[in-house]
Amino acid sequence: LGVTPLADNNKSDHYYYQILVFTGQRTNAGTDSKVYFVLSGDNDQTQIRLFSDPHRKIFQRGGINSFIIAVPK
Repeated sequence: LGVTPLADNNKSDHYYYQILVFTGQRTNAGTDSKVYFVLSGDNDQTQIRLFSDPHRKIFQRGGINSFIIAVPK
C-alpha cells in the first residue's frame, strides 16, 4: 500500500490529510471512472478535487487506496 499525493496539491499549503478509500469485494465493486470529492469542515471546504494515481490503477475491487491532500487551512 503506497500513499499517493494528489496531483493538484499546492506546495505552499501547510495542512495535510490522509484519505483512505476502501473498495468493496462484490462483483463490479471497482471503477475506472474519475472520482471527485470535496473535503468539508465546520468552517471551510476545498474546491472539487480529483483522486488520481499516475503509477497504478485505483479503486479496484477489494482494494485500499491512500491519498494525501494538502490544504491551506
